[in-house]
Amino acid sequence: MKIRIPRHDLLDSVNRAKTVVSSKTALPILSHILLETRENAVRLSATDLKVSIECTVDCTVEEPGALTVSSQRLAMILSELPDADVTLSLGENNVIHLTCGRIQTRLFSMAPEEFPPIRTFDNIEPLVFPQEILRKMFTKTSFAICTDQARYNLTGLLVEIQDGRLTVVATDGRRMSVCMERENVPQGANIKVIIPGKMIGELERLLGNDGEVSVYLDEAQTAFSFGNTRLVTALIEGNFPNYEVVIPKKHDKEAVINTAAFIEAVRRTRTMTNDKFNNVRFILSSGMLQLKVVTPEVGEYEEELNIEYDGESVDIAFNPDFLLDILRNVDSEMVCLILKDMTSPGIVKPFTEASVDSYINVVMPIRL
Repeated sequence: MKIRIPRHDLLDSVNRAKTVVSSKTALPILSHILLETRENAVRLSATDLKVSIECTVDCTVEEPGALTVSSQRLAMILSELPDADVTLSLGENNVIHLTCGRIQTRLFSMAPEEFPPIRTFDNIEPLVFPQEILRKMFTKTSFAICTDQARYNLTGLLVEIQDGRLTVVATDGRRMSVCMERENVPQGANIKVIIPGKMIGELERLLGNDGEVSVYLDEAQTAFSFGNTRLVTALIEGNFPNYEVVIPKKHDKEAVINTAAFIEAVRRTRTMTNDKFNNVRFILSSGMLQLKVVTPEVGEYEEELNIEYDGESVDIAFNPDFLLDILRNVDSEMVCLILKDMTSPGIVKPFTEASVDSYINVVMPIRL
């Protein structure tokens, strides 16, 4: 194998691919990227056996073939080279010769045959979505994905299409985020899968605001293909909680608050909490929201916000980080805080004129 390619193009593709590579792996080949020539192009593949990525980039193919190379080592070398064409060739004993101008480097590699195959999804009809829609829906919910491997079925994002509606849901047992969309949803589709959190993170990073993404699904795996990139992952097996049952239906205390002002106030309260006492009291009364923090060995904090509310008083405590995660993803000027009492979960959602909610967050309170 021998190719010639602009340094910047190769580095960009290596950086895109190497994010799925695990820093600690029992299989040395998994620390490598596989490069395979195509007609006037080279395809870079990386995998940790759970999530795989393929990136294709144009180049001059002088000799077709394949090679593997350490992803971290190649990225470090390329980042220090001058901005010129790079030549990569595979010599005897799996030694890679890398040339850039008068710079010559030799890298030891492993046989391409050792690299695990990546699922192709031939003969499966894809579902097609605008990239922007999926990226926004994933970003609005992924912060609530559970990181506790003991609750494996919650360590991913539920993606459901039913009756022409796309719904994505994440929960870690203490909070739940639900985002729904009806526009640009493939008609007739009926799916319900759990996509691992690592895959969702890669998609958030790589999906753009333009173009479409093709989604391939079977019983055990899924692939997302867009531009010159394709990502493949195994699906999470298990049952996801019934999110519709979790959303409270009988809450009657609804306050409307300026989103920007609410974010600033909650951020200020966060400065007075610590890891052991990370809670803020939110006291609703007519026309006012009072935020209070009392942290042993730190101090006390109190702030008042003018709000739209005319109902009974309620005193409840929340983790401020949970609220900030939600509020940063609310794109309306005003936000609704809906409560029942101090022990029932609260609802946070955008305040809009639409009669149908498309973004709902449920947060469990902290007992005082």
